[in-house]
Amino acid sequence: MPFYHRPRNFIPLSIAAEKKSIKNGLHHSIFTSRFDRYVGEWKKDLKEGKGVFLTISGKFNRLPNGTFRLEYRGEWVKGKPEGAGWRHYENGDVYFGFWKRGHRHGYGKMYYVNGTIYVGYWNKSLREGLGMIIQENGNRYEGHWMRDMKNGLGRFYHMHTGQLQEGCWVNNICILSKMSDIEIRQFCDMPSEYPIPEETLANPRCILEESVTWLQQKIGNIDKQLKFCIDQM
Repeated sequence: MPFYHRPRNFIPLSIAAEKKSIKNGLHHSIFTSRFDRYVGEWKKDLKEGKGVFLTISGKFNRLPNGTFRLEYRGEWVKGKPEGAGWRHYENGDVYFGFWKRGHRHGYGKMYYVNGTIYVGYWNKSLREGLGMIIQENGNRYEGHWMRDMKNGLGRFYHMHTGQLQEGCWVNNICILSKMSDIEIRQFCDMPSEYPIPEETLANPRCILEESVTWLQQKIGNIDKQLKFCIDQM
């Protein structure tokens, strides 16, 4: 009587079903256990390519109307944001720029909910390199950053009183600076009563060149992309 022989290319149904369940290519809607939704491209069961990640509004509880809010829109690599993309944070902050392994990395802009704007460079979601920040009160800092703080050479515009402060910063504190009036001082909100006297030192540059603190500061290179943004502001 004939015997059943399993074909050489036989694949158990459990393994075949598992392979079919691996997400590859474009999928319209993939829901998580908390009912978040992802619309975009996949590769080997990981988000990769372009996509949009949406979360349920509220504390991740499903609402009667099933409302979603946009959380991230941009490029993915191995399930994490990488490349260019938008991120809408739950507290209202918005970031647009480059990502690497899920972190803000490279050139980008952050719009904080309190009105502050940062334009510059990031390293693992921390401000690092050259950047400019415009505070909610209008004051502005342009210069070098490290570990999310002002570190290195920079200049700070006191827009309420009309002064420009140029010097060295260490951990958000200015340790050495030169103060001067800006051209629109008299049009500021609270201009100083008297202008700052002109510099009377015979050779101020020599003093800076002999300062160890000044010489140790990082200057950095301003590229065209960042310079354009600073000029437009």
